[in-house]
Amino acid sequence: MLRLDLAQELRLLEIETNTRQRLGEAQRMQWLGEAAGLRESLRHLADKKQQAERMRAQAGHSEAGVASLG
Repeated sequence: MLRLDLAQELRLLEIETNTRQRLGEAQRMQWLGEAAGLRESLRHLADKKQQAERMRAQAGHSEAGVASLG
């Protein structure tokens, strides 16, 4: 499994936007298999966004701990 890089978080949001657009098209065209695959991709993207939030929170706690030591 690849480790998420917080510097790439904007790219993750771009991918999510694009995937939502593609899902809308797939639903309009009634491409059921494509729509199902895109919904699965959106679930994975949501997991990655949650992972990024946890990483950001952990980084904030680490920085706060270092500041209190100084």
